[in-house]
Amino acid sequence: MPQAARCSAAVAGVLLLLGAGCLGGGSSSSTGSTAVGGPTRAQFTQQAVAICQRYQRRIGTLKTASDLAHLASQGARAVALERAELRELRALTPPAADRAAVKRMLDSLDQAIGTGDKLVAAAKANDAAGVAADAELLKAQLGTTGVLARPFGLDVCTS
Repeated sequence: MPQAARCSAAVAGVLLLLGAGCLGGGSSSSTGSTAVGGPTRAQFTQQAVAICQRYQRRIGTLKTASDLAHLASQGARAVALERAELRELRALTPPAADRAAVKRMLDSLDQAIGTGDKLVAAAKANDAAGVAADAELLKAQLGTTGVLARPFGLDVCTS
């Protein structure tokens, strides 16, 4: 496969990965009672899912990139939306018993967003190999974030 074709295939997949960075879906089966100083897990999950769904819709409107320049442009938009989503999620108060786990999950998402930034920089530099490497790292990081999100009824978006 010629480099241009490989690059186009990688670019198309990468923007989908950037869009998949948001958390969303699922619902928590834990209802529990309100802990002192925080909501129940179900209340936290409901708030987080609402935030995630709003950003998932916005990221879903981004066009699939056809080349590295377009990937850089669309990727920068996706990263900006992910950063805004993360700020809103960090502003939520998780249940007291889950605060450390929620912090780990959000820190993992933050790390993936940082990799998305690197991917965008590689696309701006017309570095197809860098884009491909960052895409693989991003995919792994989003998988980790999904595992950390699962106990809260949140999974990494697949669409």
